[in-house]
Amino acid sequence: MSDNSLLKSTSIPSGFDSVFIEVKHACSLNLKNPHCLRIYCLDISNNAFSHTALHRFLQKNIGRYVFSRAAIERFRLDGEEEAIGLKAIELLRNASNPKDKGAGGELGEILLYLFLEQKLNAPKLLSKVELKTSGNQYVFGSDGVHLLCDKNSAGEPYYQLVLGESKIIGSLKDAIDDAFDSLTKINAKPDNELRLVESNIFNESFNEATIDYIKNLIIPSKRDLSINIDRAFGVFLGYTIGIDASQYSNADYRKAVLDKMANDIQTNAAHIAKKIINAKMSGYSFYFYVIPFDDASNDRAAIIKKLKGE
Repeated sequence: MSDNSLLKSTSIPSGFDSVFIEVKHACSLNLKNPHCLRIYCLDISNNAFSHTALHRFLQKNIGRYVFSRAAIERFRLDGEEEAIGLKAIELLRNASNPKDKGAGGELGEILLYLFLEQKLNAPKLLSKVELKTSGNQYVFGSDGVHLLCDKNSAGEPYYQLVLGESKIIGSLKDAIDDAFDSLTKINAKPDNELRLVESNIFNESFNEATIDYIKNLIIPSKRDLSINIDRAFGVFLGYTIGIDASQYSNADYRKAVLDKMANDIQTNAAHIAKKIINAKMSGYSFYFYVIPFDDASNDRAAIIKKLKGE
């Protein structure tokens, strides 16, 4: 999907599609601009979602999420590539999120990063954790900034600065509502992320050619005005599936989960569309990625705790 030649994705793709299984009930939001609403399922074992493959995939990619491209390159030049994951976990363990309403909020941020890179093909420019682990005290509005380059139906390229937001809480409707509360705040200060991108990564994460490429796209004082770029939003949502597993055989439970996911995404598509209209944000693209958990709040905490080795 992406047509970036200079800006490459940072995450490792191998194994993604065996960890996150897409349920073929994605819905249209009936927006004029490019958008998606896609729902995925983790492996199910003995009437519960299995986190084994997810944990391995997170281990493989945690260093790519935490560190900038330049930091990863330094690891490579120093012959310490094998240490990237361990160093990332150490930094993540020491980083705190004072605005997180419960343990494990980092999981949504990491999954957002993975879906935007692997499914939207929008490479990372900057993640919240890069600021948190560097000691930067700036209040970061979004959970990440990514750059999407694609082509429209006429074959003409278009660019979007994708601002990320993630929520993992109880019901899907609550996750949507919480996400839009954050998105409207981000949208009220549209230049914050641009300033962060310009001040934090141009001399750190990219070579000179890539820096010029990004500046020509997104920095107001440097922009090539012949190239159009719009802001968009990438959203990861996690929620509690809400099925009494004790009432089903293994086979029936798998079917019940898939049926519930299909109904959840269909029901809430209209709710998302209404939120976009009410927020007067129909001029933006939205890219939603959704995953259910057995118990969203407890599972996100347990997964991050295991990842951190706590």
